[in-house]
Amino acid sequence: MYQPEGHHLWDFWFVWNRGACHLFYLQAPKSLPPDERHWSATVGHAISHDLVRWAPQRTALEPGPPGAWDDLAIWTGHVIRHGEGFAMLYTGINRAERGRVQRIGLATSVDLQHWAKHPDNPVLEADLRWYEAEDASPLGTRAWRDPFVFPVPHEGRYRALITARLADGPLDRRGCLALARSADLVEWTVEPPFYAPGEFFHLEIPQLITHGGRSVLIFSVENPANEGDDAVGTCFRVAEHVTGAYRAVGHGWLLKGPLAYGAKLVSRDDGRWQALYWRYRDASGRFRGGLADPVDVRFRDDGAVHLIPPPA
Repeated sequence: MYQPEGHHLWDFWFVWNRGACHLFYLQAPKSLPPDERHWSATVGHAISHDLVRWAPQRTALEPGPPGAWDDLAIWTGHVIRHGEGFAMLYTGINRAERGRVQRIGLATSVDLQHWAKHPDNPVLEADLRWYEAEDASPLGTRAWRDPFVFPVPHEGRYRALITARLADGPLDRRGCLALARSADLVEWTVEPPFYAPGEFFHLEIPQLITHGGRSVLIFSVENPANEGDDAVGTCFRVAEHVTGAYRAVGHGWLLKGPLAYGAKLVSRDDGRWQALYWRYRDASGRFRGGLADPVDVRFRDDGAVHLIPPPA
């Protein structure tokens, strides 16, 4: 398990470079109560060659100066190769709005160590024609976070999947993945939802992979209105094409229950797939945090995805 010294660790994302996995993750001092970690989050960075032993690096991103759009905290993002270097889309919140409105900014790096925020940030905001405003939300927040970015070569563009909520519908089932497109990662066009199953409060920290000619959509859920194991975990949905339609295969869960959260699938050089996830709560309900060691992934012929062994 990887636990940065003196810090909580939760949501993470990663990119491979020169045989090393660069892990980026949300962190906050352990001196804070776990429930307050979101309001002091920065982006940590660690490197591994085996997904087990991690070497901590300098902090990758911190909140902006007073008055900036991201001066309260930095939340979940995603890193991709871009041009001669790398680009990170990340979530930011600010003090003036008391963190109620989430927006997405862009940072770039040539070495994955030193990051520069784009001068035109934020580059991506919710379009309220389709997505819920803070005044309509049961939580009083505008959900627009956790971007997952991927290139679409035949379009010469990028797409981003974003945690959001529909502008209407049952309050506990508005969770969706918004869709946005861009040619340069700076100018974005927000479109209607990519995936809106009408089942969950939120669909968080999405990931989209391709395996065996199918597209596999991964997302995590925590539903305040539900009880029991069905209220929290990581789901998968399968489609024959990246644009959908996505369906549950088998029970549709990678992780189920409050012990583990936020699973991401990782492709190894030798062709193996493994999963990383972070430890959520212990048996008494207390926050744990920390990145668990990887587990193997099995893809069945029908498209179902299983973790071997199941996390404990």
